[in-house]
Amino acid sequence: MADKKIIFLASDCESSRWVYNALKQNFAIQKAIIETPVSKNILIKNRIKKIGIIKVAGQIAFSIIVNPWLSFVAKKRKTELINEYQLNDTAFDNADTVKVNSVNEEACLQLLVQLQPDLVIVNGTRIISKKILNCTNAIFINMHVGITPAYRGSHGGYWALYNNDNKNFGTTIHLVDTGVDTGGIIKQVYLKPTKKDNFTTYPIIQIGGGIKALIEVIKEALIKQPTTITNHLAKGQLYHQPTIWAYIFNKTK
Repeated sequence: MADKKIIFLASDCESSRWVYNALKQNFAIQKAIIETPVSKNILIKNRIKKIGIIKVAGQIAFSIIVNPWLSFVAKKRKTELINEYQLNDTAFDNADTVKVNSVNEEACLQLLVQLQPDLVIVNGTRIISKKILNCTNAIFINMHVGITPAYRGSHGGYWALYNNDNKNFGTTIHLVDTGVDTGGIIKQVYLKPTKKDNFTTYPIIQIGGGIKALIEVIKEALIKQPTTITNHLAKGQLYHQPTIWAYIFNKTK
């Protein structure tokens, strides 16, 4: 395992730092390639094209009005979870980090070609293009906060609860392909939030609960090709952030 090369390919966000620091305690990370998050203006424009301006307006209202309040009331709970899962928000090691505008740009491709990793761990990036996935023989693995294929996209834990599908609140470790959370499932972890949790703490539970499984998967992947499983769930819709009205009229808080 010592001679295997691991690359961390992620967006610059809190969850990526949690995963990165946990992995560094267990593996030698050759390089962290960190992409700049998509600007809010571009993100909004793209969402309007996909789901319409009314729905996007509802999502923005949720972000401005509801989400800050939920973060405030769950502040103590967030601290409890961070301590429970020993999540570390320390910044990426500058000596081992390269920043790119996008995981799909030429600079990222050239880095991967140059580094020739055996394993690429993905967290929170844009959808990775086929040319990036094919530029190296590495296995690309992602940790998704949702049980696939039923809960693809964003906030999979919340939407499972929203759909009264509590048994499918959890995290999926899967191979990366060019779809949205459609790659082969390697491992799934089923978790249970408490009454103290809300929309803002669900992802912390999913990330914290999924990291141990991710470490186990990486250990296996450094020895042999990971084995994929089937859970017999139907492929669900692509979920996004809820609108303010979807949240208010739903009993899940």
